[in-house]
Amino acid sequence: MIPLAIASMAISSIPLVSNTKSAVAKYAIPVLAITAVGGVTYVGYKYLKQNELPELRTNPSFPASKLTDVQAQAIAERLYVAMKSVGTDEAAIRSALTNLSENDFVKVYKAFGKRQYSLTWGNMGDPLTSSKHHLITWLQNELSSSDLKEIQKIVPNLLTVSV
Repeated sequence: MIPLAIASMAISSIPLVSNTKSAVAKYAIPVLAITAVGGVTYVGYKYLKQNELPELRTNPSFPASKLTDVQAQAIAERLYVAMKSVGTDEAAIRSALTNLSENDFVKVYKAFGKRQYSLTWGNMGDPLTSSKHHLITWLQNELSSSDLKEIQKIVPNLLTVSV
């Protein structure tokens, strides 16, 4: 919707500048056209990438995950419920992550996917003040640094994993 508005503004300004001979008028149409194309490209890129989950790889040095897809999804849901509303249930997060290997965490991360989260309000937010974020972003924003260090004892490479 926004790119159409930009493009229509650029096109509607053509009659205004085509009658003048100034340097501004000479370059206004190309600048507006480039701006419109750039805006459309940017919005399209953001739209296509919004659900893309940053890759988190399993560690071949550790045993493969023994979690089933259903178990990983259940743990992801427990984590979501513990963090989604105002106030974080740190005990539920610790409980959900306890006894997970690094590769189990990767499976839970993938099951969690990207979910609506407001960095401003620190909860699931609304479509206006939030966007979709992966599990590591949720954990980093919901937990204090001491809680993160405690969680890192459970899942040792949690914060060193590049996402």
